[in-house]
Amino acid sequence: MPPAPAPGRGRRRGKDPALADRAPEPLDLRLAPTALTAWGVAAWAVARPAGSWRSLSVLAALAGLLALVLLRPVLRFRAARHRDDPRPGSQSPDVPAHLVAGSLAASLLLPLLAGGAVLGTTAAHQWSRCHDPLSTALARGTPVTLVGTVSRQPRVAGARGETVLTTLEVGSVDGRVSTMSVTLLGRDALLDVPMGSRLRLHATLRALPAGQREGALVRATTFRVLAPPSGVLGLVTGLRAGLARAAGQEPGGSGDVRDRGRAAQGGDEPWPSGTRALVPGLALGDDHALPTDLREAMRDVSMTHLTAVSGEHVAMVLGLVLTALGVLPRRWRAGAGALVLTALVVLVRPGGSVLRAAVMGAVLLVGVAAGRRSSALPALGVSVVLLVLVDPFQSRDYGFALSVAATGGILLGARGAQAALGRYLPRWLAALVALPLVAQAACAPVLVMLRPAVGVWAVPANVVAAPPVPVATVSGLLATLVAPWWPWGARVLAWPALAACAWLALVSRCLASLPGAVVPWPQGVAGALGLAVLEVVILVACSRRVRGGCRRGAVLLTWAGLVLLEHVRAARRAPGRHEVARPHRAQGRSPPGP
Repeated sequence: MPPAPAPGRGRRRGKDPALADRAPEPLDLRLAPTALTAWGVAAWAVARPAGSWRSLSVLAALAGLLALVLLRPVLRFRAARHRDDPRPGSQSPDVPAHLVAGSLAASLLLPLLAGGAVLGTTAAHQWSRCHDPLSTALARGTPVTLVGTVSRQPRVAGARGETVLTTLEVGSVDGRVSTMSVTLLGRDALLDVPMGSRLRLHATLRALPAGQREGALVRATTFRVLAPPSGVLGLVTGLRAGLARAAGQEPGGSGDVRDRGRAAQGGDEPWPSGTRALVPGLALGDDHALPTDLREAMRDVSMTHLTAVSGEHVAMVLGLVLTALGVLPRRWRAGAGALVLTALVVLVRPGGSVLRAAVMGAVLLVGVAAGRRSSALPALGVSVVLLVLVDPFQSRDYGFALSVAATGGILLGARGAQAALGRYLPRWLAALVALPLVAQAACAPVLVMLRPAVGVWAVPANVVAAPPVPVATVSGLLATLVAPWWPWGARVLAWPALAACAWLALVSRCLASLPGAVVPWPQGVAGALGLAVLEVVILVACSRRVRGGCRRGAVLLTWAGLVLLEHVRAARRAPGRHEVARPHRAQGRSPPGP
């Protein structure tokens, strides 16, 4: 007969089996105030007018002076390291005032330093933009001649498909050196210009809303290609073209991005429409050739994050590399992981979600090199602070916001959601549903600000689409690396990616065509706050503790109501306090005389 479990060990009645094996790790939220402060200060500062660098510099100096004031109590503060701390005041309930002040100052010092540093870097950015020739030409309003490099693959913008959108890194404005970028709009001819090409154009600059990284908007009717892609962008463009050739072109396509993937499903084509164009999007984040109908279907069911390289891609690549190099010393593995991470960022092009995932991966690699276990939540806080410190315009990038929200939601709520779902679902299915559920709940308020609608089938679509995503990602990356020197092998390696993308295209189109797939929602900040409040209400209503408290409260109120009702009835039946009870008078008899 097996021995009885020791008290406090094993499974207890009513406890979820997913939480019975080991205690949950504590949440390390020490960097959360610092990250939120840096993010909020950067979002506010970059939206100031271009000439506000002086006021931002003054605020940064004031933050630095206040930090110096807080530094003295912080240096005097010594926190107790254990319960039996022999130092005076550690065991007394009357803690000295300077220790309390030191603890409070230590909590305020790091957010203050982060906010002041962000103000300083933003002031430097504003000063540089004010003195840039592009800003001067924008203020004059006269036509200028721009020479620059296309830094993003041109793609069709708008529902009608009449405008092509890209980004131009400006090298010179009327012969003067510039370091800013512009948003470039053009016609169909711009689709034939690959990323990395050097252009010259003559146009008039138009202002963009405050807070944009690009300095101006340019509509180019005519332009001249000065040089083909070269350098790092030329290498990236060649690798992307190799993957596109390995995946193949949609039959019946005319070569125009707007027509690719719109061919009929007849003939010898074994894949659904848009499958071949989805392969580069899933592996490299290159979704410029994605057909409009498939893009809209993926947007309706919140599957567009699959074509935005983020933490999932970084985790898969780093996991494979570190596992394959498991026999090497940890520092060698960390160095190889850093090289692979850098190459991945260069290949998929640095965006908000990519940079956030890369910085988190770098922090975790530092932990691997040091032989210490790294925590994901502090790594997320470090990535937010570093990114908005280096580039304050990241604070207003929706890709960055969605990436941080999804990662934070998964780290904070995935374990609890899995435990709650594990009471009704198998453990593997609960783990599969928990991740997209918490990620969608965290991203929904941000998505409403982009598009005033809520996808009803977002969670089921992501649950069904999750299994083939790693296959498509790894297969597409391998085909990308093999394509330059072995095209036939790249086509073979691309077949699993094609099969996985075919499944994703079918899932997105089928669920997006269901009735009520998209529910209109109020737009703007009010709509985002309303959706967040609704999610909190649903979360509270689904909590078992809350339901148990409601049941106990209902029973208590019912019992109190019954007791009160019985007292009322008894009070009605009993005589009044000052009323004298009269004897019963028999019928037919007169009362006796005196």
